[in-house]
Amino acid sequence: MLGLCLCAFNAFLQVGQDSPLWKSKPIPQWDVQDAKQVLEDSPWVKNVKLDKVRDLSKFERRDGGNWEAGIGPTVDFGETGLFGPFYQTLARERSRPVRDYGSVVVRWESASPVRAAELKARDQNAPMWMGDYYAIGVYDIPPPFRWNLANELKGVALLRREKKKDLKPAHVVLSFHEDGLVTIVYLFPHSARIDRKGHVLFEAQIGRLFVSQYFFPEEMELQGKPEL
Repeated sequence: MLGLCLCAFNAFLQVGQDSPLWKSKPIPQWDVQDAKQVLEDSPWVKNVKLDKVRDLSKFERRDGGNWEAGIGPTVDFGETGLFGPFYQTLARERSRPVRDYGSVVVRWESASPVRAAELKARDQNAPMWMGDYYAIGVYDIPPPFRWNLANELKGVALLRREKKKDLKPAHVVLSFHEDGLVTIVYLFPHSARIDRKGHVLFEAQIGRLFVSQYFFPEEMELQGKPEL
């Protein structure tokens, strides 16, 4: 019996050790290490693998009037001469290499723990935005080259809520960096309610790249207070 009690006590201590210290502190008591942990691994910050919008078929390119639209790189099977003409064409249309498009950091910027952590950590890349919004930032992604980029990005982003109408961003704010990458902040109307239970799904298309990430409001709390 004593052995079981000791095992349970040790398990309790282990859980406490695994839990980040910032969770048990008021924000003014955070140090730089706490802030960095929030910005690296917390309910408001996710590392998201990029996906690519599918390539268009030749029929979709023909119907759209642009034969160059949506063409991705193909593998070389169709060019090897190992297949007949029909199978060469089929291979060119269907075969695509498996590619890793990298990943980006997605932050729920409007949460006060995130804003406080950015200040404490002196994060020079933290984007600037204003207003009463749910703000979600996508960090350091290659931008498509468009004249009216912010308006285009606003039209292909959503915040999906369970059993409620999807939210469209009211504004999009762009922060261009010297390395050619851009951080994009999507500003969704704060007047729309987000329930504590369940999840919300952020989706955005950026050129030919696609970002999709779940957030769980029940986890996005600090000392019992919702932080969105």
